[in-house]
Amino acid sequence: MIYSPGMSLFIVLMAGLLAGCASPASTVAPTVVPSATVVPTPGPTIEPADSERTLTVNGLERSYRLHIPPGIDSLQPVPVVFAFHDVESGAINMQLLTEFDEIADSASFLVVYPEGIGFSWNAGGGCCLYAATTNVDDVAFVRQTLSDLGTIASIDTKRIYAAGFSHGSALVYRLACEMSDTFAAIAPVSGFLAYSPCEPQEPVSVIHVHGLNDTHIPYTGGGHHAILPIEQVIATWVDLDGCNTPPQVEKLQDIITHTIYTSCEVGTTVELYAFETGGRNWPPENVWPASQIIWDFFAAHPKP
Repeated sequence: MIYSPGMSLFIVLMAGLLAGCASPASTVAPTVVPSATVVPTPGPTIEPADSERTLTVNGLERSYRLHIPPGIDSLQPVPVVFAFHDVESGAINMQLLTEFDEIADSASFLVVYPEGIGFSWNAGGGCCLYAATTNVDDVAFVRQTLSDLGTIASIDTKRIYAAGFSHGSALVYRLACEMSDTFAAIAPVSGFLAYSPCEPQEPVSVIHVHGLNDTHIPYTGGGHHAILPIEQVIATWVDLDGCNTPPQVEKLQDIITHTIYTSCEVGTTVELYAFETGGRNWPPENVWPASQIIWDFFAAHPKP
């Protein structure tokens, strides 16, 4: 083909026109490859067992019973419930009385049943018996027990709780006063506050269970321990926890008055179950599921 000068000019003009109409080169975004989801490798499962462990605290040999439910992962934080027996009773009696083990097997928490020196506790205010008269350091015993538990499992430090029966409840109140940085909630049953002054550094949730016909730890106070009236004890904790609204009150089963204080600091709650026909006892399962209700309260009130 023979190109004339006019034809050459036409070709040049068309090439320029086509170049001008071409879309600019686009930037190709790099392909984002999603990172793989990292699934933590489960730790070895701790063997379920009931055992008795011994410690030396301030020169005294101390012991506690430990219930480990099935399926506890050694790497996953696990809650702990302490259960303190009454005076002149013992750890195994508390284990049988509360039946916390069965609940722990379902809800996956460790249960600790400490043994008092001479079956007694140093709860303050002269309570109780041998442990008080010899000034046994039960608070140090609890602290060391927690350290020992840490060698067995990974403890959830936001979910450490304490329940107690009668004089064991007096120690539970002392722990809330002195170890408020440790215990998220406590459950005194037929208990009383003997320790004074009670000056917790952090709020602690409280669920107190008491029978109006308790003659040993009278609901209205007094008795041979000269205890405070239970309603005054509750008022003390309402103040300590900074609860700032009137309580809700409900009647249960026609025999239980349930008083609930909410709007307390950092989500804490103070509750009182008063049994009109109850004496000094841990309510049996077929009457009122105390242990389950206590655990449900604990589970709902971890440290913030």
